[in-house]
Amino acid sequence: MRTDQIDRLVYDISSRFDSAITPSEARALIPTPDADRSVDWLSDVLSDIGIGNETIEDISSLAMDRFHDVGLYCVDETVFVFYFDPLRHVVYFRDLDTGLVSTAEEFLAAPPELASNGKNPLVIRYFEVAEESLAAIPGVETHWFFSPLWKFRGYFVQAGIASLLTNLFAVGTSLFAMVVYNRIIPSNALSSLLVLVVGMAILLIADYLVKTVRSKLLGAAGVEADLIIADRLFTQVLDIQYKSRNGSVGQMANVLKEYEQIREFFTSAALVSVIDLPFALIFVGFIWFLGGIMVIPVVAGILFLFAITWYMQPRMKKIAERSLEDAHNKHSVLVETLSGLETVKLLGAGGILRRRFKTVLARQSSIAEESKRQSFFSSNLTQEIQQGVQIAVVAIGAIAVSDGEFGFGAIIACTILSGKALLPFAQLAQLLSRFNQIVSGYKALDELMKQPVEHENKKQFIKRGRYKGAIRFENVSFSYPNSPQAALKDVSLEIAPGDRVAIVGRVGSGKTTIGKMITKLFVPDDGAIFIDGADIRQIDPAEIRENIGLVSQEPWMIAGSVEQNVVLGAPNAGTDEMLWASELAGVSDFVNRHPDGFKMMVAERGEGLSGGQRQAISIARALVRKPPILLFDEPTSSMDARSERNLIARLKETQLNCTVIVITHRTSLLALVDRVIVIDDGKIVGSGSVDAFLNATLSKTGNANKLETADDSVNV
Repeated sequence: MRTDQIDRLVYDISSRFDSAITPSEARALIPTPDADRSVDWLSDVLSDIGIGNETIEDISSLAMDRFHDVGLYCVDETVFVFYFDPLRHVVYFRDLDTGLVSTAEEFLAAPPELASNGKNPLVIRYFEVAEESLAAIPGVETHWFFSPLWKFRGYFVQAGIASLLTNLFAVGTSLFAMVVYNRIIPSNALSSLLVLVVGMAILLIADYLVKTVRSKLLGAAGVEADLIIADRLFTQVLDIQYKSRNGSVGQMANVLKEYEQIREFFTSAALVSVIDLPFALIFVGFIWFLGGIMVIPVVAGILFLFAITWYMQPRMKKIAERSLEDAHNKHSVLVETLSGLETVKLLGAGGILRRRFKTVLARQSSIAEESKRQSFFSSNLTQEIQQGVQIAVVAIGAIAVSDGEFGFGAIIACTILSGKALLPFAQLAQLLSRFNQIVSGYKALDELMKQPVEHENKKQFIKRGRYKGAIRFENVSFSYPNSPQAALKDVSLEIAPGDRVAIVGRVGSGKTTIGKMITKLFVPDDGAIFIDGADIRQIDPAEIRENIGLVSQEPWMIAGSVEQNVVLGAPNAGTDEMLWASELAGVSDFVNRHPDGFKMMVAERGEGLSGGQRQAISIARALVRKPPILLFDEPTSSMDARSERNLIARLKETQLNCTVIVITHRTSLLALVDRVIVIDDGKIVGSGSVDAFLNATLSKTGNANKLETADDSVNV
C-alpha cells in the first residue's frame, strides 16, 4: 500500500469516528519510516486514539448495522475500504487505487482478482469504538489509570473467585484437626485417618494450583495494564504544553518514578492481601459455627485492629505526603548536579550543592525514621493482640469443653481459624501505610496527567499539504509563566516564502521567543501567528515541526551514533540525504577522520564532542529532512571562525529552496540573509536590507561587527 493511501486512511477512518488525526500527528505518535508503514501500523495508530480493531476471516460475519462501522479488505498490495451508509442501509466498497465504489453484493459477487500470491493472505480489518456501558462508574472508561484496570477486570474477578476457593480450602485444615482430636484419636481409627490424610493431600494440591492460577491472573493483569498506563504517562510527558510544565526536571522525573510503587503494588503479594481481606469473614463465620462463644475474642481482636488502623491513618498519611515532597527535592538536586557536573567541578560549587543535598537527605531520613517508629508500634501491638486473642480462644474453649458443650477438637480448630481470620486485619495497618504512599504518588501523577497538552482530545486539526514557508505575526503579545514582564509586545512581521531573514537584538530582547512561537512551543496570549495563511492554532504542532528544520541555541544529542543523531526525527531520511546534510553542515569534516565514521558513538547530551561539533550535527539534523522552513538560533555560537566561514560558504552555494530565518548576534551570518529585523524589549524596532542595517549600525557605534552594542533604535 502506498504511503499516500496510508495517510488518507489515517485521516478518513479517524474522522469517521469523530477523532480526526492528521498523518503528521500519526507519524509523531508512532514514528516509522514510510517503507514500514502498513495496515498494522495504521491499526496501532488508531488503537492509540481509542479506535479498536480486530481481524476476521469472513466478511459476512460483520455487523453492518452501526453508523461507524468501517474496515479494510486487503490482499497483498490491493486494498478496499468498506463502510456502512446509515441513510441507505448499504455497505459500500471503495477501491483505493481506482476510486471505484460498489455495493457489498456487487463486490462479493465478482471480486476483482483478489487471489493472494501466497505471501500475504487475505486480511479483513474491522474498526470500531468499544461501546461498554459504565454508567455506574462515570469516567472509568476514559480515565488514564482506571480504564486499563477496568479493561482487565475479568482477571481480577477470576482472582477473587480463586481467593474464595483458597480460603475455603484453608478451613479444611482446621476441620481435619477437629475430626482427628474428636473422632480418630478416641476410637483409634487409623484407617479413617489414612483416608483423611489422602483427602487433605488432594486439597493441598488443589490449593497450590488455585494459588498459582491466581498469581498468574494478577500478574497478567498487572503486566497488561502496566504497559498501557506507562505508555500513557510517557505520552503525556511528551505532549505537555511547554508553557504548562510544573517543577524542575528532577521533580518531574521523580513523579514518574512514583509509578514504580503503584505498579509494584499491583503485582505483589500486597494485592493478594487486599483481596483476601473480605474473605476473612468466612473464618469468623466458621469459628462461630464450630465454637460458638469462642468467636467473641476474635471479633474483639478484629475491632481492636481496626481501631489501631484508624488511629494510625492520619499520621501515616502525613508522613507519606512529606516523604514524597522530600523525595522530589532530593531527586531534583541529584539531577541538577549530574546534568551540570562539569560546570559544578570547574566552579567549585560542589560544597553548595552538597549542603543542599545533606539538608534534603536529613529531612528525608527524619521522615523515614518516624515512619519506622509508627510501623514498629503498630506491628508490635498487632502481634500482642493476635497472641491475646489465641489465649482467649483457648481459655474460653476450655471452659466450654469442661461444660460439655464442645470437644477438644473444637478448641484446636477455632485456634487455627482465629489466626487465619486475624492475619489480613493484622496486615491492615501496614497495607494502609503503603496505600498512603501509593495515593500520594497517584495524586502527583494525576496532577501531571491533568496538565494541558498540545493534542487535546476534543481538538481536531486539519491536515495540510506541503508548506510554502510563509510566516506572519499579527499583533502578537506573549509572557512566560510567572514572569511579570512581557517577552513579546504587539509584534507584527511578515516573511514571504523563500525569504532569507535575520532577527537581531540584544540579549533578552525576545529573538528566541519568536522562534519558539513559530514552532508552536508557545501560543500567543494576544494576536495571531499564520503559516501559509493559516492560524497555527488550527494546525497540528507535530505537522508544523515536521516542516521546520530547527537549530536551537543548545544542541541536544541522544546516546547513539552520529548517524542516529543526524537523522533523529527524520525516519524517511536515507543514506544519501544523511551524507548530503552532513557534508553541508560540516559534520563530515570531523567524522571522516574517525575510524568508525558515522557509526562513531556519541555519549549522552553529546559529551565527548566539542560545542562546534554538536552544532554541526544539529545543523545537519535540520537540513536532512529538506524542510520548507529553516530556523537557525545562534547556529555557530560555538564554532571557530574557520568552521563558520566554511559553513556559510557551503550554505550560500547550495540552493536550499526554502524560507531561512537566522537568529543571531554575529554579522558574519548576515551573509546568509537578504533582510534584517531588529527587535528590542519584545518589540520590532526596525526592518530593512542587510546593507542598510550594517551602515546604520556603523554610523551609530563605529563598528558594524558588534551587533550586541548597536543602538536598538537604529532605523533601517
